[in-house]
Amino acid sequence: MKCPQCQNEQSSGNFCGVCGSALSGEVVASQSTALVTVEQGSKDSAGKMKMYWDNSLLFLKQPLEAFRVSESGFAQGVATLLLYTLAFSLSIYFLANSLIKVMTFGFGEPERLPFFETSSKIFIYSFVGVVLSLAAIMIVSKLMKLTLNDREIVAQYGALITPFFLVNLIAVLFALSGTVTATLVLLGASLSYALYFVPVLFIFNHGFNSQSRSYAFYGAVGTSIIISFLTYFFWKWMLIEKIDQIDSFFSGFYF
Repeated sequence: MKCPQCQNEQSSGNFCGVCGSALSGEVVASQSTALVTVEQGSKDSAGKMKMYWDNSLLFLKQPLEAFRVSESGFAQGVATLLLYTLAFSLSIYFLANSLIKVMTFGFGEPERLPFFETSSKIFIYSFVGVVLSLAAIMIVSKLMKLTLNDREIVAQYGALITPFFLVNLIAVLFALSGTVTATLVLLGASLSYALYFVPVLFIFNHGFNSQSRSYAFYGAVGTSIIISFLTYFFWKWMLIEKIDQIDSFFSGFYF
């Protein structure tokens, strides 16, 4: 609080500790309101964290509960998908550093890959995979006329990914310890199930429990095909772009 007379600042009290002037009620009230706001914000954040933790435990114990999540779980779904991608990226980064260390055969101090530059690229590529799987689910959902909006799809898909987020966290620990085989097995299983089999299961379950029940099998197969095509065209585009960059680099040496 600041005294309106001498401009002295103090944390509490109704009178100035320097000149003795009464502090205005508005100043005291505003400080109290600010304190209540901060405390309330802290409680809200703690409550949200606890809710996220409780829901995550539920999806770990009973994964099929994810199919009952409404669009109110959109924020948790997005958070889980981002955390899944982050854990996957860190696993790849630490694994790459472990492989570099092994390849030096103990001669000299191995150079570590730049953390932000490397991990951010892996994160982007990994997240693109998540987006492609979500896109396939949304496309097939619209074709099958399922009663799901985009926010519900993200919420439920994120909930279904929760167990594989845990797998990625375990992979991070193996990568840090330099256990290459275990890390690759965990990441391979996580990637194939989370980005391929879970979307197929998602469509089959919702299709089987809807009016489009007779098309549930074909919807699931169609989802796998769409994911495969989207992934193929994305990496083909990336490969062509990389080849163009390499050609541009070497063209500078031509005379």
